[in-house]
Amino acid sequence: MKRLAFGMMLLLAGCATPPHCDGRLGEVMAEITERERAVARGYRVQPAQDGKTLVRLCGSPELLCTDNVQQPRAARRVVVDMAAERAALDRLRAEESALRTQGQVCS
Repeated sequence: MKRLAFGMMLLLAGCATPPHCDGRLGEVMAEITERERAVARGYRVQPAQDGKTLVRLCGSPELLCTDNVQQPRAARRVVVDMAAERAALDRLRAEESALRTQGQVCS
């Protein structure tokens, strides 16, 4: 029974795998997906930034000391310009269509 359940999970996982696209078509498809998500949500997540640390000589007993010169910033939401996103999506979809007519496909 466990083997049957495990086999069904593997079968379903194989069906859920998105098609693999190589080259420029893959890049275009990934960007289309990212922009569609941003339009649907109304915002894009700007990644977190690491803080900066300064390393200096400090003498004995430690040879090197570190000072934080900038605090890390958390990820934040940035509102997207809907008109610009839709225009970019139209351009990307046209490029996708052109790439597919040239014979590029996803496997």
